[in-house]
Amino acid sequence: MATSIPTPYNWSIQSIPMAFGLGLVPHLYFTGRLTLATKGKNSTAMPRTNLETWKGKLPEALWCQLARARGAHLNSLEVFPLFAAAVLAGSAAKLPASDLNNMALTFLGARTLYMALYMTITNDTVAYARTGVYAWSIGIPLVALWRAGQQASV
Repeated sequence: MATSIPTPYNWSIQSIPMAFGLGLVPHLYFTGRLTLATKGKNSTAMPRTNLETWKGKLPEALWCQLARARGAHLNSLEVFPLFAAAVLAGSAAKLPASDLNNMALTFLGARTLYMALYMTITNDTVAYARTGVYAWSIGIPLVALWRAGQQASV
């Protein structure tokens, strides 16, 4: 009787809520820091207007940091569907679990680095590093989608 090496556990689908949760980190920072800075006077009824409402009323460095945190959060929401589609397409096409797991782990790492750079870089020239990490992070699910398409057509 032939034995086969068990395939690694495919946790890439579980990485979808992990990626979504990772994108909430800058939002939680933004909300918490703004609440502290305004002593709770930020609006919970109209939260999307808070950044503009407090422009000029908060120290500029803090306002800029909050704007970058909000931008990092919004960018995460924009990239999330691409990642989720790549994981689901790769799973449906039966790409190797190890490839999907590596893709998910690399994506999560790249997005963590991207958000850290987004929230901390204040220099326009150095910000190109963030752009490079962004391109890397979206390239990961794009390659996975491409591979899933190739596998599905075999």
